[in-house]
Amino acid sequence: MTQQVNDNDVRVELVVDAPIETAYEVFTTGIDRWWPREHHIGTGRLAEEVIEPRVGGRCLGREEDGTECPWGTVLVWQPPSHFAFSWEIGLNWKQETDPERASRVDVTFSAIAPDRTAVTLVHSGFEKHGPGWESMHDAVGSAGGWPDLANSYAKAAAAA
Repeated sequence: MTQQVNDNDVRVELVVDAPIETAYEVFTTGIDRWWPREHHIGTGRLAEEVIEPRVGGRCLGREEDGTECPWGTVLVWQPPSHFAFSWEIGLNWKQETDPERASRVDVTFSAIAPDRTAVTLVHSGFEKHGPGWESMHDAVGSAGGWPDLANSYAKAAAAA
């Protein structure tokens, strides 16, 4: 896996040991298999992560009591090559309800062999979060952000 930060974007590239269709499915509708329970913006215990598989679908955490904590909206749904969503999390790590203040995450998938897929994640548009946006950029670009999540995802994709 390589991580590069270009301009104001956070970029993570990795190769997973899975066919492209599996890699896409595990990242999207299979997100609950790899998303860490401690990465949750709600106040209750996280029961599951959900991505609704369509443009306009919600990205959300569902707590054990059924409370839904939306954190994104699907912007691109093109299996098995491209998935994008808005990052509707404010600088206070709570839901951002103003779509104009959401950044964007694009994930692309490219088959490099029948059972290996290159995955590139680019988180962009941090400036939309307003003054102090650098804190969000630094957090998601740090070891505890997208790089660690990519490792969890790669393990789940290989196991699928």
